[in-house]
Amino acid sequence: MRVSNHRGAVRGALIPVILSLLPFLNAMRALAQDTRTTPNLTDMTLEELMSIRIDSVYGASGFKQKVTEAPASITIITSEQILKYGYRTLADILRNVSGFHVTYDRNYSYLGVRGFGLPGQYNNSIALLIDGHRLNDNIFDGATIGTEFSLDMDLIDRVEIIRGPNSSLYVASAFLGVINIITKRGPDLPDASVAGDVASYGTNQGRLSYGNKFKNGLEVLLSGSFYNSHGQGRLFFKEFDNPATNNGIAVNADEHEFH
Repeated sequence: MRVSNHRGAVRGALIPVILSLLPFLNAMRALAQDTRTTPNLTDMTLEELMSIRIDSVYGASGFKQKVTEAPASITIITSEQILKYGYRTLADILRNVSGFHVTYDRNYSYLGVRGFGLPGQYNNSIALLIDGHRLNDNIFDGATIGTEFSLDMDLIDRVEIIRGPNSSLYVASAFLGVINIITKRGPDLPDASVAGDVASYGTNQGRLSYGNKFKNGLEVLLSGSFYNSHGQGRLFFKEFDNPATNNGIAVNADEHEFH
């Protein structure tokens, strides 16, 4: 005579069900923990309202002022956001800004604002600044925002994006807007820091930085970066599919490098 253990059978059948429900239980617990009440400004005291932090901007009028006082629509991207979202280039940052779009033709990245800005214009309708100093070149009045940009993303404190014409301050290249990049200072970095990345297509990147503030008030920040990527070995462009242009096949023409 065979006696079956019904309790053990039921317990064994429940284990897979419980395991399948664990992700939903964890999601519900995380949702409950992340639920926060949005503060109501009408319920705050005058002291609490005065303590609210308001970002400052320099590029809108040529001097530092609060964004609430600046005569423009402004977006500020902080170094914390750059680290959080893993932006690798200035083009990555601008691609995620409302009203901006970026196109890439395997040579340069082109920025457009609200539908204006065609590929091949070399971003000559945008004024690009680093700490208030103009970076647009003297030939095409263009601005570089891709891997050819001259600053490592780890050295950026914040990016000020000022929309709209600002030609009175920055000449005609500021027709679509101004991008002012504020760099970090010596005390913002540890005494010495090293960073590196390795990715597909033979891509590698590295940075060596040193920052400090001495007792006499002198600040110093030194940094060196390199980037190299072999890119895709063969690319096919159907628009050039004829014998005169190698049947539309580009071989070893996708490499990027800077130091």
